[in-house]
Formats: sequence, C-alpha cells, structure tokens
Amino acid sequence: MEQQDRIMDGDLQTLGLQSILKMLALSGKTGTLLVHSGPETLTISLRKGQIVALREDGVPQPDLLMMLCLIKKLEAPRVQAISEYANGNTAVALSLLVERNMMAAVEMQHRLEFAVTQSICHALRWVDGHFAFYRYIVPMESKMMPLDIDSVLLEALRQADEWEEMGETYLTRTTVTRWLPEITNDVRNMGLSQEYIGVLCLSNGELPLQAIALALMMPEARVVRLIARLVELHLIEVVDTALETEVQRDLSNIIIRSQTMLARQKPLSNVEQRLPGLIATLSDCINGLLIHHGRYAKSLRGRGQIPPSEVVRYLERRFAQQLHLLAKQQYTILETVEFTGGKLDTTALTTLDKLVKGRQLEEFYWEALLGLAAFLRMVFAELLRDEVGNSHTGRQLNTVWKAFLTEIDSEIQHYQVYRAYRNAQTNRGRESQQIGIPGAYPAESWGTPETRGNAQGWNPVQSNEGGPFWSPDSQRRSI
Repeated sequence: MEQQDRIMDGDLQTLGLQSILKMLALSGKTGTLLVHSGPETLTISLRKGQIVALREDGVPQPDLLMMLCLIKKLEAPRVQAISEYANGNTAVALSLLVERNMMAAVEMQHRLEFAVTQSICHALRWVDGHFAFYRYIVPMESKMMPLDIDSVLLEALRQADEWEEMGETYLTRTTVTRWLPEITNDVRNMGLSQEYIGVLCLSNGELPLQAIALALMMPEARVVRLIARLVELHLIEVVDTALETEVQRDLSNIIIRSQTMLARQKPLSNVEQRLPGLIATLSDCINGLLIHHGRYAKSLRGRGQIPPSEVVRYLERRFAQQLHLLAKQQYTILETVEFTGGKLDTTALTTLDKLVKGRQLEEFYWEALLGLAAFLRMVFAELLRDEVGNSHTGRQLNTVWKAFLTEIDSEIQHYQVYRAYRNAQTNRGRESQQIGIPGAYPAESWGTPETRGNAQGWNPVQSNEGGPFWSPDSQRRSI
C-alpha cells in the first residue's frame, strides 16, 4: 500500500486493538487495518465501520475441508475437486460447498464469523506491535455478510477471558497433539462426549490447537481443557515439534552414513570382500540406531542425565530378545553375534574367515546378511513407533527409510542372481561330465560376459574345498 493512502498508525502499547476497532466502527470508516506483532499479521477489511473480510498471516492455514472430513461432516471423495480448486482458501472452499448444496449458507456464515472472532480474540492479547489504517480495501475473497464490530468484540473478549481463566498451561494455540499408538480400546465405549470425540478425531499429529477449534467452532480455551483431559486419559499426547526435528535430523544422518558405506561396497567384485562389507554396513547402521534410541526413547525422556548402565539395560530389554528369536527360529549364525553394552558385537562374524574358507564362508556370510537385514527392519520399526508414532515426521522418515532398504534389497537380489547363475552353471557342468563332454564344466563355470552383467559384478569365491554344494546344516555343524 502507498504511504499517502495511510490515514493513521501507531503502537499497540499506546492504543490497543479493541480501542482501534471501536474508533473505526464509530466513525464508519472504509479501508484496511493492518496489525503486526512479531511474525504475525492481521489484515482486516472494513466497509462503513463493519468487518467484511479478515486474513491472518504468520500462522499455519489449516485445510478446513480435510478437517471436516475427519469429523465425518463431509466425504473426502466428494470434496476432492473443491479442495483442488480452492487451493487452501477457506472462503472459496465454503462458498463452493454452498453452491453444490453440501453446506447450508447459514453454516458458512457462522464458520466465517467464528474464524474472524477467533483471530481477533488472539490479537486482543498482543501487547507489543504496530498498526496502520489505509483508505483502500485490500481485495480478499469472501462471501461473508458484514459483521458488526461491537458484537465481534464482545464474543472475542469473552473467549479471551476464558484463556485468562486457564491460568498457567503448557498448551498454546500452536500445540499439536496425536493419538497414542498403544490405544486399542474402542473410544465409543469410554463415555466420552461428542466434544471429546471431535477433538480426538482431529488429533492426528499435524493440526494445531487453533485449527481444531476452527473446525469444531469451539473456543480455543475450551479445546485446551478437552486436550488436557484426553492427555490424562492417555488417549493422545502432545507433540514436541522441536524434539521431532532433532530426531529427524539424527536419523537422517544415520541413514546418509549407511548409504555412503553401501556405495563404497559396490566397486568390490569379490564375494569374500563384498558380503563382509554389506554385513559391516548393516551392523554399523543397527548400532547407530541403537545409540540414537538410547537418547530419544520415550521412556528415557525428561529424566535428566540417565546413567549409561540404565540405558544399556533398556536397550537390551527392548531388542536382545528379538535378536535371540531370530537366531533361534531362522538365522542360526546370529547366535555368534553378541548384544553387549547396548550394541551388537559382530567380532565373531568379522573373524569368521579364520575358521572357514571358500563356499562354506560364503554361505555363513549370506545367512548373516539376511539375519542382520531382518533385525535392522525390526529395530527401525520399533524405534519409529516409539519416538514419533503415526505422525507427519514419522511418515517422512519412513519414506526415506524405505528408499535405503530398497538399496539393501537390491544388493541382496543381485547376489541371489549370482548364486542362481553359479548353481545353474555348476549343474550344467556336472551333466556335461556325466555324458562325457570333456572340458565343459571349466569352460562355463562363470558364464558369458552378458550373463555376468546380470549379477552386477559379483565374482565367485575361489573355493579350496571343491566338491558338492555346501548345505546350511553341514555349515552349522562344522562351525
């Protein structure tokens, strides 16, 4: 806006928002009032002393259509096209719902009026800030009927008084809550009122308290009380966004480090080098996740400095049994891996080449690789569920994690191709020897260059034993 269009300005400490609005209403002014406080800005359009539109900047703008779907007021398939067209503009979305007979015009007016009241209620508590009034109206899309300033101020002040009555609380209008993943009971049998059910439905780990109040058309202070009670009932928890950012950064660093280690293995073509390299990558990633969880596990938070021995006991209690079951039920070679000091000790695996050689060693490595890959998935799934649960952060991390696992799976699949090719060549060589074709087996033991390319550069181990293919059972007896 141009400087010459400004009629008045000043500080909120000198003239509060309530006095400014009353003055503009009494004088029947037409124009735009801008109110700034920190990163937040309130833009209020007035025509003849009445509010005709309002926009709140500096706070997340919630998707009202999505929230109405969550509380079963709308059906998601029916509003998808409206949501795309409105592009986050609440006023446009509501007017489209009215045009398509999916919402009554009176409800649209109530929702727009409530949003204006809620924003002004919040701004009434601003102490520091600046205001300016301009003679022209800023174009804002709105189907709202003009609002009487005195009526809006009366309701906004009442809601502000509810906030004051709350006293000291850790909950604010930007607080985000989410369902606890451990909840298995049917909440309909817990005797909760419809207000509690509404808040519970919207506690998805993404919507701030201010958005929940907007969707339910309920004063923010009342939503605070409902959230506090649901937290006491252990149905939801408050999301610490700063902590989740830290968790996300730390886990991302672990994944990046593991991807870098994995990339270093690809130039290695010999099985005796590549398999141990993959095992080392998985072991390092698992231990990185265990160290991380020792810092961010939910039951270890908020307890100050915890003795390392207690952290170790927690990690062993959480993960050692899973490792033991994997070794007992499927991957016997994991019995050589020790869970000590809250981490995996894979020394027995890394020194396995001193006990066995050739095909026997390769089979042990292969089983260890599969076992550690399975354990890695278990650790990350448990860690993610405990630390961030079913939240936006959790879904982001899960996407990155799946990309890393795809790389691991790709390496495993390439090795499986190599094994299948080698076994086929071995069987073909035996058949050729049986029918008396001299030299057939040595000539085709590794195949053509084109076939070798399918195995992504895996080269065979030079076995000292020769003889038939080595079975897992004979491997275990030998070790």
